Amino acid sequence: MSMNKRIAWGVTGSGDYISESVALMKELTKKYNLEVDVYLSKEAEVVLKFYKLLNDVKDHFSKVSREKGPNAPFLPGKLQIGSYKLFLIAPATANTVAKIAYCIADSLITNSAAQAMKVDVPVYIFPVDQKVGEVITKLPNGKDLKLRIRREDVENVEKLRRMQGITVLSRIDEIEDVVKKIEQEAQRAE
Repeated sequence: MSMNKRIAWGVTGSGDYISESVALMKELTKKYNLEVDVYLSKEAEVVLKFYKLLNDVKDHFSKVSREKGPNAPFLPGKLQIGSYKLFLIAPATANTVAKIAYCIADSLITNSAAQAMKVDVPVYIFPVDQKVGEVITKLPNGKDLKLRIRREDVENVEKLRRMQGITVLSRIDEIEDVVKKIEQEAQRAE
């Protein structure tokens, strides 16, 4: 597998869009022969277990790493030396978005984003909280859960949109557009 089609996909602890993110990871990997190394925040592992998706992720991806600290596993270093074409965070919780927006790099995902931006490795983020108001999400048992998206969370997303090196994705399906660009670049390089 060419490094041109290798990405680091960070998953945070959001139940909202977790099922869709896992399904999209699997679909895009197959459709574009993409190499995806999955990096789980501590809470992502909890949420994936709750949604009964953790084993599915482990079964479909050869490299699944769990956060032990801001530098463990050493994703920030791998991003800085060019091991990955980009760093994608999906789904991104309001907590992760706030930390990145305010330059707090105290977790694997936030530190990796900060270090990637320092060396111009593109960071793509799909935040779950993008519009003030109420949204309905699904619980693992299929029941609906109504969430209220706060103004402060949306303001943090807007702050990310203004940061150099970060592209905020408004919809989850925009991730495929990012992968298509990688595919086109890889084809031009051949």
